[in-house]
Amino acid sequence: MTILHITPHLGGGVGRVLLAWLRKDRSCKHSVMCLDYANEKALEASRKIGFRLYENVHVFPKLIEEHIEKADIVLIHFWNHPLLYDFLVRETLPPARIIMWSHISGSYPPYVFTRPLLRYPDYFVFTTPLSFGTKEVQALESTARMPVIWSTAGPVSHVQPRPHKGFVVGYIGTVDYCKLHPDFLKMCAAINIPDVHFVVCGGPCENEIRKEAESMGIGDKFTFTGYVDNVADYLAGFDVFGYPLNPMHYGTCDQALTEAMAAGVPPVVLSNPMESHMVQSDTGLVVQDADIYVKTMEYLYLNPASLKPLSENARASVGARFSLDKMIGEWKGQFDEAMSLTKTAREWMGRVKGENVLPSDVFLESLGEYGKDFDPITTKNLRNLREQPIWSSATRGTAHHYHYFSPEDERLKLWSDLT
Repeated sequence: MTILHITPHLGGGVGRVLLAWLRKDRSCKHSVMCLDYANEKALEASRKIGFRLYENVHVFPKLIEEHIEKADIVLIHFWNHPLLYDFLVRETLPPARIIMWSHISGSYPPYVFTRPLLRYPDYFVFTTPLSFGTKEVQALESTARMPVIWSTAGPVSHVQPRPHKGFVVGYIGTVDYCKLHPDFLKMCAAINIPDVHFVVCGGPCENEIRKEAESMGIGDKFTFTGYVDNVADYLAGFDVFGYPLNPMHYGTCDQALTEAMAAGVPPVVLSNPMESHMVQSDTGLVVQDADIYVKTMEYLYLNPASLKPLSENARASVGARFSLDKMIGEWKGQFDEAMSLTKTAREWMGRVKGENVLPSDVFLESLGEYGKDFDPITTKNLRNLREQPIWSSATRGTAHHYHYFSPEDERLKLWSDLT
């Protein structure tokens, strides 16, 4: 089978998953078209693995359509990205078998589902069963063609603990309050452990949060590394994986959390839906609020023997639960099933479609019912949005993100200025 992957860009967590998949799978012939960029690691991987990789193809929609027509199956990697939504809304696609794989849970805007989106492909595949709880999915007549396939690059294996001084609480992942809990630094400051040290790996806002820690007088307790290539080196030096996330975060199947457990580093997480689903009682600790998070860290420091069984159980169970081979096998089964379908042409069936729409219309379409927060504009709506860190992000499907790609759109400029 020939599989054409269409993705907004190739880098970050989704990129790691897709590259791990293509590196190992020889049952299908894969190619990848990025509407935006492919990072250097992806470009190098395409040369070593030997798959076709195209980048910045959003300016060549006819080229995309030619490849769609030739492929046995088209797999669209979905999250709310301006270039992807613009392509879906404006283009009428040639006959194809189309599957969408959602890399968001769909629980909170701007990363949400809409009815036109869910009904666009032949199959809409979730990365977590949590997506079945969203009101947009529950409103559908049927979810028969909505399977769940866990997204994983495979757990980090063979990590051996490295002796170190003090009690090290590690964090690996998105360092941005749209993912990280807004009170992350306050929680860290409240932990009463004399030799505690926090190692924070990732970006993009590590410098801003470092300065915030310094202004709070706790900068000496932190090491901010920025993005790291070899997470195993850092996991080997962690006692605990401290992973308190924003209650409204967009994650589905967190690669960093999987890797920590597979490496035998017990996580302490808040009881958000994703973390509660991923972390079992014998592989980590799920706590109800910030106060209990602080007390739990202090307890683990005073009772280090309690970490050992959590570490052993996490190592033993996570490798099987989040296996790359398992994911590839499930996708092979999904592709076999899809091949029984007749290729059909595709056109967006939402409120806006075709060429004569503005980028701001596409932005509103991507938000579904949440678009009312922008049009018409009210002071209350904008105030509510400002209180949610994700809306200040330069990316992640926000007004700033859409405005970046369409600076000439006056409504997007206004919404970007006001949020």
